[in-house]
Amino acid sequence: MKTRKWTAILLLVVSILIGLSACAQPGPAQTEPPTPTPTKAPTPEPTKEPTKEPTKEPTKEPTKEPTKEPTPTPTEPPQPQFDPELYPTDKTWNKLEPAYAAPVAITMWIPNSATSTMGMGIQTLADAFNAEQAEKHAGKNITVTVEFQGTSGALNEKLQAAILAGNNPVISAVGVSSVPLYAGRAIDLRNVLSYEELQAQNQGLLQYSLYDGKFILNPYFPSASNILVVNRDMFKAKGIELPKAADILADPEKSDWTWETFKKAALALTDADKEIYGFATGSLDPIGMMYQQGGRLYNATVTEIAFKGDERFAKGLEFWRSLVTEGAAMNPNARAKHASINVSEFYEQKIGMIYTTSSNIVKFTEAAKEGKYEIDVLPFPKQTQFFTNQGGSGIIILDNRSADEQAAAAEFMRWLNKPENNAKMCAVSGYLPLTKAAMEEEALKEVYAETPLLQTAAELMVFGVKSPQGKAKAAADKAVNDYCKQIWSEPEKSIDDIVKEVVDKVEFEIEANK
Repeated sequence: MKTRKWTAILLLVVSILIGLSACAQPGPAQTEPPTPTPTKAPTPEPTKEPTKEPTKEPTKEPTKEPTKEPTPTPTEPPQPQFDPELYPTDKTWNKLEPAYAAPVAITMWIPNSATSTMGMGIQTLADAFNAEQAEKHAGKNITVTVEFQGTSGALNEKLQAAILAGNNPVISAVGVSSVPLYAGRAIDLRNVLSYEELQAQNQGLLQYSLYDGKFILNPYFPSASNILVVNRDMFKAKGIELPKAADILADPEKSDWTWETFKKAALALTDADKEIYGFATGSLDPIGMMYQQGGRLYNATVTEIAFKGDERFAKGLEFWRSLVTEGAAMNPNARAKHASINVSEFYEQKIGMIYTTSSNIVKFTEAAKEGKYEIDVLPFPKQTQFFTNQGGSGIIILDNRSADEQAAAAEFMRWLNKPENNAKMCAVSGYLPLTKAAMEEEALKEVYAETPLLQTAAELMVFGVKSPQGKAKAAADKAVNDYCKQIWSEPEKSIDDIVKEVVDKVEFEIEANK
């Protein structure tokens, strides 16, 4: 009985399970249809859309950002400062090398006298070069004789006459503004110095080296010609904070050392009753006032006026006139020998800032030590950009002498440009060094330890701009400077009238010198 009973129960359970199993069969049937639906229909859509968007959008943006910003900075930091006209990639140069087959004697012309700092410096170097040559190439050596020609103007006259007569020296110093005069006879110095050697030089010192695509001048005797030497103690006593050159150099764009800030500081220091002035100058700077506003005086070849119709020229003249009319500086026309008196008054702490050149820094430093006050060097203020103008002279090699003489002159130039020799020249003369490597030579380290502002002036040459070069430049510059001085000599004459006269005179000079 019990067995039958359990058998019946077992059969009943089995029957129920079979029934349930049959009821569950539709489950897979419902699962299958939904499966193809998401697979066949949605799959193509999501696959195409996501592929288009992530590929086009994200791929473009990340690629652009890193390529434009981070990549060039570490890889090519110096490129923006190199002038492509100076370093063309499609030209080859034939390096001038001495053969040392026989002795070669060459002559070098230098302005000034043998007793000037320039004269003593170059003569000492020439003697050292000659001694080295005699030792290394005995009987086949190069010998350099230095001849002094007086003023730069006198040298120019003699050199041009000598070139016409065919008895000129093969190598000579010339003023930076005289480069166009020798373009037809000077060799391209890229046949002497490699791109690597030239790029090691302070590019701000090459303002006048390139003319009509030809690299003519090795700027061996340079100065910064439009800097400010300031008496920091005088300004501190009045609670006026002046910027530091290091901060300006670190971030020129963010610097607030502008015309307005400069004039405000000069006015705050001025006390005319006590004959104390915030600023002193013997001249104005038309070239600088245009570059400081992002403009220029001429086109690249000085065959056209660039400031004609440019309101920045008038604004610059108004600024320089206002320094006198508002009382920040004494009128340069108010007394004879104004420029030399300015220097004496700076020594006496009657002037807070003086417009000068780097060649005077040693004297200013000595006077400050005697007077026990602190001085510093600053660039002339900007409107939109800083500008440091190059003065002094450089070296050219002339092509109408024999090939042996030209090669000998090239060898001497390369030797002069070695950091240790350039440093010696700068240490004796106060000229600015060509390279950072020269600054690190012991001869200059000692000088900079004694007169650190010389190094500051050298660093400010980073604000140099390639100068326009042309036959008319010297005459045009003189016309601009002479006629612009009317802002002080004729204070009642309007700026517009002065501008018109400057334009007329410069156009005449450009036409006359074509």
